[in-house]
Amino acid sequence: MTVVFPRARAVRSALSAGVVLLAATSCSGSADAPLTSAQAKQKTDTYFTQIFLAFPKPISPVVDRDAEEKCFKKDAPSEPDGRVKAVTSRFLRDIPADHHDTIFDTFRGHLVVAGFKVTDSRPGVIVLTNPDNGFKASISDGDNWPTTLVVGFESPCVWPNGTKPPTG
Repeated sequence: MTVVFPRARAVRSALSAGVVLLAATSCSGSADAPLTSAQAKQKTDTYFTQIFLAFPKPISPVVDRDAEEKCFKKDAPSEPDGRVKAVTSRFLRDIPADHHDTIFDTFRGHLVVAGFKVTDSRPGVIVLTNPDNGFKASISDGDNWPTTLVVGFESPCVWPNGTKPPTG
């Protein structure tokens, strides 16, 4: 599914109704071992650091969003289910428009090699999902900000402490 990070036109007309990262709705996604919310956040940060190191320089990342979002029940999409997902999003500023294709190609290539699969690709947006762990990645152009790109990573939904609390 596609997450939309609100905030860009306000941030790109909320970057064209939102910066695509991945969408806040019911959560699915899997991981081999349960992750805590802190581990999920660390993983999104690590993914960003790895992709940033792969990009041609100079690039200046600016924090857009470091967040923990609630996950919702599949059968009651307005009710939180107790799980959360970690989000790491960065603006890449001062990138000339004629370099965007290189950044997009680097992003896609690096993540495909890392096991991600392209789940959405259209002009100005690429979204990938790692089928092994449920993490998502996206890059989008800045629309009204022609020298800005937005890169984001989102974890699957996890229990804050790594395991579902006992019911009762």
